[in-house]
Amino acid sequence: DVARVYSNVAVMDRQVGELLAELDEAGLADETIVIFYSDNGGPLPRGKRELLDSGLHVPFMIRFPEASHAGTVVDDLVAFVDVPATILSLAGVPVPKHMQGRPFWGDQKAPPREHVFAARDRMDEQVDHVRAARDRRFNYLRSYRTDLPRYQDINYRRQMAGMQDILRLRDEGRLDPVQSLWFQPTKPAEELYDTEADPHEVRDLSGDPAYGAHLERLGAALDGWLLEIGDRP
Repeated sequence: DVARVYSNVAVMDRQVGELLAELDEAGLADETIVIFYSDNGGPLPRGKRELLDSGLHVPFMIRFPEASHAGTVVDDLVAFVDVPATILSLAGVPVPKHMQGRPFWGDQKAPPREHVFAARDRMDEQVDHVRAARDRRFNYLRSYRTDLPRYQDINYRRQMAGMQDILRLRDEGRLDPVQSLWFQPTKPAEELYDTEADPHEVRDLSGDPAYGAHLERLGAALDGWLLEIGDRP
């Protein structure tokens, strides 16, 4: 499964090269801003459909004409919803006030975000209700269906040979405690992860009093976002 991902990356790389070559041949390369990004997460376990970094963090690159800004890294927190507003900003078009996104480049660049937010609802034939708030270091998850496990038994996912192996090991009781976290029959109402100290997000800090201020702060940020967008999980 991992090898297939890398093979797909190689095919994608070639296809992107072909598209860039077409721009060159058409004489449009110096008039075109190219934006490259992936789908959310990946096809491997704990990837797509998860509100962890493994399911939310994606590659994102912009190529400007004449190699302008080459090598520049924007370290802001950015969400997909910011992309349309950024395109308008780059094109010199006023960003409508009703747009939720914030431009992270161009003449209308907004102040950097303090948080990005995420949601998990329908996943193919399964349903869950989880919301998340992420700052530069901590990821906060709130579950509205604590009766459901983190793992969702999705037919598409079960087609992967690696997933079949994991499920077999689960059924045989051969997963270690960390590997078994995904398959717990229920999940807590709140989770908190320190993505710097725990990049794989397997140590839930929500019950640790030392992190209570972070839990409260991110919970309040999530409440504000839910009210702002009119979310009804």
